[in-house]
Amino acid sequence: MTKFNYKKWVTENKHGKLSEYRDENPFDRPGFEPEAEDPNDPRRFQKYQEQEKDPDAKAAAPKKGGEGEKEEKPPLDAAAITNQTSYGELSSIEDAKKILTQLQSRDPNQPIYKAMEFEEDGQIKKPKYDDVADWVDGIGVDVLAQRMVDIGSKLPSTGLPKKDMPFLPLPKDPKSKGDPADVGDALTPGGKYGVDFKEVYDFLNEKTDPPAPNTFVGMDDKAAQDYMQSGEKDGNPKDDKAAFNPAPEFPASEAVPTQSNILIAKSIGMAAGGIKGGDLGAYFSTDNEILDGHHRWAATMLNNPGASIKGIAAIDLKAMGGTKPALKHLTAIGNALGNATKTKESYVDPRASLYERMEKLINKNN
Repeated sequence: MTKFNYKKWVTENKHGKLSEYRDENPFDRPGFEPEAEDPNDPRRFQKYQEQEKDPDAKAAAPKKGGEGEKEEKPPLDAAAITNQTSYGELSSIEDAKKILTQLQSRDPNQPIYKAMEFEEDGQIKKPKYDDVADWVDGIGVDVLAQRMVDIGSKLPSTGLPKKDMPFLPLPKDPKSKGDPADVGDALTPGGKYGVDFKEVYDFLNEKTDPPAPNTFVGMDDKAAQDYMQSGEKDGNPKDDKAAFNPAPEFPASEAVPTQSNILIAKSIGMAAGGIKGGDLGAYFSTDNEILDGHHRWAATMLNNPGASIKGIAAIDLKAMGGTKPALKHLTAIGNALGNATKTKESYVDPRASLYERMEKLINKNN
């Protein structure tokens, strides 16, 4: 008998159902005979002719190979919400309303309230149920539900993982090292620093990539010093220049998230706590892409999408070769200034231990 695999089971049952025939053509079964089409029937091409005449019908017609199609999401099981449920999992306004109804109940046993609990200094911190419910009632379920769906619609289908985000100097973070001005200096020729982020080739005509994360941490390392001054020594000290605009400010609704996993419970807790615009203490791109502070942005979107958000600086990622190569260089700059980055995702499904026990029990009896 095939052994039970809990990870496969969780994946297949993520939305509470397992389709036995998910890969099977429902019309390709014994006993099913499709009705023969009469080649002389004038109605044969009628629907296609109507679609050609009607642009709306043509737009709604099935696309070949999935072209232009958007995958429909199954309804969110509100009873299965965890602290990892993201806005991207909302399939409709009704999904959002189910969550908000739980919040209005003021019942600490509701899944969303359980998801809002977190550990700090060895203690479990619980939300203030009455304050959260009053917050929902104050803004209104209909308004909040629409804003939740709007957040989900702005998320990229494949967002950048948290581990790929640079740890740049943050003035308000005691764990952060360095000065934001040093980042700007590294991206602008003629100062103390100057990073070589344009495409560089060595004598073998092989492209030189930015150093891997945490190759060095701190300017005491000779490799960090060489990297931070590499743009001054490549024969063209003025070619590596990217805009670094301090203190950017724009409406939250104009921001562009770069992560797809923005957690509903976490952002609701922030929003109910009063976050609505202001300084997010984060970096952006000059195209309003968010590099950090996604949950504070989402909290602002819940409270007031028109509120202004501010950041430490906006960086021209296009001038650095595009988002992905730019983030690699910014990670290295953060490392050189003394900030080590995470090299892997730290999240572990809190239900994993239960599923592991299920797997062992089932396989033991096989």
